[in-house]
Amino acid sequence: MNNALESLLQRQDLWRGQPELQAVAGYKTGLYELTDHMPYWPAHGICELFTPAPGCGELGLLLPLFQQYLSAATLKPIALVAPKFIPNAQMLAWMQLNPEYVLWLDVTARRDALWAMEQLLKSGSCPLVLGWFDTLSLKEARQLQLAAESGNALGFCLLPMSQAGNNHPIPLKLALTPLTENRCCLQILKRRGGWPVPEIRLSGIAVPGWRPAITVTHDANVVIGPWHDSEGKQSTRQQHHG
Repeated sequence: MNNALESLLQRQDLWRGQPELQAVAGYKTGLYELTDHMPYWPAHGICELFTPAPGCGELGLLLPLFQQYLSAATLKPIALVAPKFIPNAQMLAWMQLNPEYVLWLDVTARRDALWAMEQLLKSGSCPLVLGWFDTLSLKEARQLQLAAESGNALGFCLLPMSQAGNNHPIPLKLALTPLTENRCCLQILKRRGGWPVPEIRLSGIAVPGWRPAITVTHDANVVIGPWHDSEGKQSTRQQHHG
């Protein structure tokens, strides 16, 4: 076998179709509902996780992975790139995660977030990286996948449900939809070495303090600014009358 073909067959975004050639299994998914469908996360590569809104149970789905990773004495942090929430010690304590090993990259520019995630994956300094994006192109997904292969890292791209129909060359695509306050439906849209699974019911994966954003409505007794403080500076605080 020539070197070019051997190099091609080593790529993680190429599925050869035979179950025996699946990627090496990584950490356990840790949820009994997934035992028969997806007992392990991929050892490395990019996974896309789609939700209708942030806070639909995605962190609860990944919590057993976080706990296994940090209990394995890797001495390397979990990286959160541009999350849709502000990590805090109370939430991390509830999740049984050591704050010293959670790296938060508070970047606002999309290109900076993509660059940061790519560098983290490629370097291997953070073998587990989560990135939040509104969109992800085919080229960007391929770059992240190749970076994860290079650094032997596992990355999760959290995306809106509107992006679920893409054709990105990655090992795993999941969609998570809330059903009730503490129940969700998980769909396996794509996985290496197996068929899609249309519906897996999950429960108990809600994370306190991490909920979908809600639209705030105002009644007639609420007057919206801007206001000016005593120094003449503009403020956007709300005032209630009545």
